[in-house]
Amino acid sequence: MKLRLSWILPLVQLPLAIFLLEWGEHSAQSADVIRMRYDTLYFATPTLICGGINAPARFLAATSRLFDRVDHAQPTIAGLTLDYVFFMIGVLILWYLVGRALDNRQLGRSAWSITKLLLAGGPLALLGSLFFYNGLQGFLTPSRWNNQIGNIAQSLLFMLWSLAFLAVPALKIAQRLRLRPA
Repeated sequence: MKLRLSWILPLVQLPLAIFLLEWGEHSAQSADVIRMRYDTLYFATPTLICGGINAPARFLAATSRLFDRVDHAQPTIAGLTLDYVFFMIGVLILWYLVGRALDNRQLGRSAWSITKLLLAGGPLALLGSLFFYNGLQGFLTPSRWNNQIGNIAQSLLFMLWSLAFLAVPALKIAQRLRLRPA
């Protein structure tokens, strides 16, 4: 029986994400942080690292804002906020897709058609550019969340995601140009 990364990665990353978020929540409630009395938002390093490792999953978590209402309390599922639940679902989907891509290892095997380059490569490049911009902003304002180390770590992880998302369409375009008849 062959081990499938499409199953292993989500089963490893989901508990890791839960652990990091819980650790970050505990760190944010520590006596040192409370004593500082920040007048702006504070995010603990584990929370920022979890956000960087699972950066694409944050987009699904952002859709939970569609269910927020000003006149009601924030919706919950089994006591968990909707953005937390959506983020965890996003983590599962993200790492399933990453595992599936690694299982198939089709990054260098076949050239994409022009249609696939536009429909898949375009959004990947756009997403990579977005992560690059977000990572760059983190380096330009490292004390953004009152946590320099966490912000720089998250920015590094954003840069890695941006490289991955920009590399796939770039490699497919290069492969397509190489296969073009002279």
